Amino acid sequence: MARRRQTVAERLRVVHEPARDLAVTLPSPDPRLAELVRLLARSAARDFVEAEERENGGHHPD
Repeated sequence: MARRRQTVAERLRVVHEPARDLAVTLPSPDPRLAELVRLLARSAARDFVEAEERENGGHHPD
């Protein structure tokens, strides 16, 4: 296994520059796309809850 170096950054400089490309206005979203995203989100949430219930034996921690 490789040995880790014991180096530490003494000074770190972060520069924030606004993105100039995002000044373009985006078209309004297609309602069908918004509905698809909602449908997928609901399905993912349902799958998550079912997986949690299987993991916990169907009991809430309360």
